[in-house]
Amino acid sequence: MIAAVLGVAAILGATPASPGADRHYWIDQLGLPRAWRLSQGDGVTVGVLDTGVDGGLPDLAGAVLPGRAFPDLGNGVDDAWGHGTAVAMLIAGRGRSGATTGVAPHAMILPVTTAGTAETVEDAIRWLVDQHVKVINLSVGRQGTAGGNASSAFDAALRYAGERDVVVVAAAGNSAEDAGVVSPANRPGVVAVSAVDRSGAFRPDISVEGPQVALSAPGADLVTATEVRTGTLGRDGTSYSAALVTGVIALVRARFPRLGAAEVVRLVESSARDAGAPGRDPRYGYGVVDPVAALSSAVPADPLATRAAERTSRGWGWVLPVAGGVAVVVAAAGAALVGLRRRSSA
Repeated sequence: MIAAVLGVAAILGATPASPGADRHYWIDQLGLPRAWRLSQGDGVTVGVLDTGVDGGLPDLAGAVLPGRAFPDLGNGVDDAWGHGTAVAMLIAGRGRSGATTGVAPHAMILPVTTAGTAETVEDAIRWLVDQHVKVINLSVGRQGTAGGNASSAFDAALRYAGERDVVVVAAAGNSAEDAGVVSPANRPGVVAVSAVDRSGAFRPDISVEGPQVALSAPGADLVTATEVRTGTLGRDGTSYSAALVTGVIALVRARFPRLGAAEVVRLVESSARDAGAPGRDPRYGYGVVDPVAALSSAVPADPLATRAAERTSRGWGWVLPVAGGVAVVVAAAGAALVGLRRRSSA
């Protein structure tokens, strides 16, 4: 049974305004005003597999493409709960009238919802890949078990994404529900993201930990959720952390369009701010994501040749010994949540 786990300056145009540090603290914590001088995600489409996205919100107007539901029950990708909308705002919110400015405010969002079965999730991932998205924020997973669940139910679709140069990002899982990083995000080719707070410290009361964690990002006290559906969504969760990392991937893909997926992931991981034990560790992975460092990094002299060599040597599991994390919720398109359990937090 599938289960819900969660929740430039002159050249590129005007730099988005930074809201108050307390209200949207992660913007300054991640150095986004500096990052936006280098990239704002132009030309990058992000696939968001979640509860749908409310593209009618002023903060997302013009940012959301027509999506699809799997199966199609006639309700499209309307977001009755708000979780997917909050995730989309963190990735690509336009920041109008002091509302949330996403990490990649010029990127586009392509939403999908599923019935939560392995078949519909795989269909959704493949469809997103076929629409030429550059990164997928994958918000589906199986229930956590002690030591994590190593289910390979989604491997075919994940392989399909990896072979077609798409980065897949997912949340590591929430400690209130999960004992460890769970499938499909602990599978090869998926980047798992854990949660830190505004001080940059890992939050064991919010996030799981495990050897598959690749990166960490803010996931505590994010007000975007309550801006979308007050009283329905919590402010904490690794799905929010994953959304921020997804936005960073979009920034990098826009700035370095010749880099392949493996190179983009390596760049973001190698430029992360190390935290916890030196090197990679099960709480922070390679560290707290650092968009300014990633966007300022040197790139390979011949990225196309490097990409071909990596695919030959690594196969579809191209991410550095990183696997991934589980995420968010999957909503049945329209009415009931089939085989899912809702959670108040992301």
